[in-house]
Order: sequence, then C-alpha cells, then structure tokens
Amino acid sequence: MANQKQVLDKIARNLDILSIPESRGANYEVIVANGSNTLIVTYVSASIQSPMGGVDDTISPYLGMGIANPGKIQIQSSISTAGTIADVIDGNVAAQLFAMCSGFANDIILMNQSGSYSHEFRGDVDNLNMGN
Repeated sequence: MANQKQVLDKIARNLDILSIPESRGANYEVIVANGSNTLIVTYVSASIQSPMGGVDDTISPYLGMGIANPGKIQIQSSISTAGTIADVIDGNVAAQLFAMCSGFANDIILMNQSGSYSHEFRGDVDNLNMGN
C-alpha cells in the first residue's frame, strides 16, 4: 500500500525542522541540495499493494498499512559515477538525511544517478508492520 505523498511530505517536514533546505520535484520527490551531490528522495512502492484480509485501501487507507512489506525510501545521488556508500553519503547533509530516513521502518535504497550502483539497508525488523 503506497502512501507515497504522505511519506515524502513527512520527510520534507523533518528536513525543514532540521534546517536542511529542500525542494519538491515531480511525483512528490524531495530534492536536497548537497554541494555537487544533489540528493533526490523518492518512495518505491512495495510489491504487495494491498493489505491482507481484503481491506480496501481507498476506504480504509491505514488498516493493514505496509503488511509485511512496506515501500522503500530511495536516496539517489546526482553523481552517475558514485560507486560506494561513501560516494552517496559524502558529507554532513547527506548523513543527516540518511539518519533521518532510517528512523522510518522502511528499507532505504542508496543509488547513483545512472542506477549502476545501489545498496539496500534493511528497515527496522521489529516494525515491519509499521512501515509507511
């Protein structure tokens, strides 16, 4: 079940509270200026799009939210040659963004602009059903 806009709105609000400038792009993406390494935060919907038990997410959007497979938060570097975690998380702003996003139960995907490098961090295993 994807609550893409709500999750990305929450990330944008958190960045504002942390005094990290952000802007919004297409499909609700959150864009964080980080020197030459602009970071784009998006939400990747889970492969399971509806909760178990036949709950209609258009009527009850929070019942069964993220059952066993919440969506993933993706942080994409604007550097196409980034090939390591350190290339994507390359300074204080990127580290604060990653730390803030890791407070969600969702998995986090780090990737470079071309998609040739990606690394996935598992979300909080105790809170799988709490993912957004």
